[in-house]
Amino acid sequence: MLNRLKDYFDAAASAVRERMRLIIVAVVGVALIAIIGSYFFFHAKARTPEFALTAASEAIESHDSRAFNRAVDVDQLLNSSYDGFVDGLMESDRAMSPEAREAITNFTQMLRVPIINSLKTAIDAYVETGNLDGNVKDAGDEHLMAASDIMDRAGLSKLEFRQVDNVIVDRNDPDRAVADIRFYQPETDSDFVFKVVIERKEDENWRVVRIDNFSEFTEIVAKARRAALDKYLAQTAEINLRHDQTIREAEQKYGTILSLGSLGQDQTRFDLKVLLTDVVKKDWEVRKQELFSVEVPKAAETLQNLRLKICDLSIESAEDYARWMEDKKSTTAKAADDKRKQVQALMEEERLLISRMTRLPSDNQ
Repeated sequence: MLNRLKDYFDAAASAVRERMRLIIVAVVGVALIAIIGSYFFFHAKARTPEFALTAASEAIESHDSRAFNRAVDVDQLLNSSYDGFVDGLMESDRAMSPEAREAITNFTQMLRVPIINSLKTAIDAYVETGNLDGNVKDAGDEHLMAASDIMDRAGLSKLEFRQVDNVIVDRNDPDRAVADIRFYQPETDSDFVFKVVIERKEDENWRVVRIDNFSEFTEIVAKARRAALDKYLAQTAEINLRHDQTIREAEQKYGTILSLGSLGQDQTRFDLKVLLTDVVKKDWEVRKQELFSVEVPKAAETLQNLRLKICDLSIESAEDYARWMEDKKSTTAKAADDKRKQVQALMEEERLLISRMTRLPSDNQ
């Protein structure tokens, strides 16, 4: 009886050991398959255009400039993008004559190397630190050109990433793929899809090499900026036209008051003081407030500052003339006259600036 029980337990133990062996073999087998599968999956993915985009993104997150440069051919990307940037700006400038276009093209080619170097330095700094930095001296002068300024001019500084729409390998060229990468551009208030070209190199790895439609992007941004400038010019023209009419009426009333009396009479000087203070000065103050409330595009900042300066000087001139009506001092009158002359000079500068901004292509022919 004991022998039978022993044989039974020995058989059961043997069966358990066999099952455990099979389980262990199965687990090891699955692990090996997983490891081998992961290896081939990684290398298969690593040799796809999609991986180049992922690698570039991860390199930025991990601040690994070496990995970023393996995924992106920065030199080729910047060289091709520079041409697109210049071409886009040329196409968008409606006031540029053929002669001016050629001159500016030659000038921008002179600056090609320093600008590209500036951007390259900025890219390296951004990948390594997460901050856009890097400056380069302009050709022939002591000024510094900030990469962030170049990015702003190109319309790139405020881009918001949306998504990668797709990545398609060229049927006619299996070593070339195009990724449609969508961004939102605030100045145009719309999405733009960059056509990013990715090429397979001799080592079988894929690298980002250029953006095919960069000139189209810069042209769209430039046209949006042109539209914003036109809107500003129209809004401020309406403001100035309305207030200019008020000033003309005040000047007519000024003449009428003088014709009915003389500067030697206290009542005449009092009436002129009231006109200068309650009408002329106040109207310039209201004009300044209205101009200040208008949204100013970057291209109009110089003009806007000029106009606000005209307002300030006109207000001060009206104050000085009103003060002169009381103190009758020649120095007060001279101060008022000097400010009025400054206003006239600035208004001429304003007129020339507006003329350049509103010039049409036909004006150059």
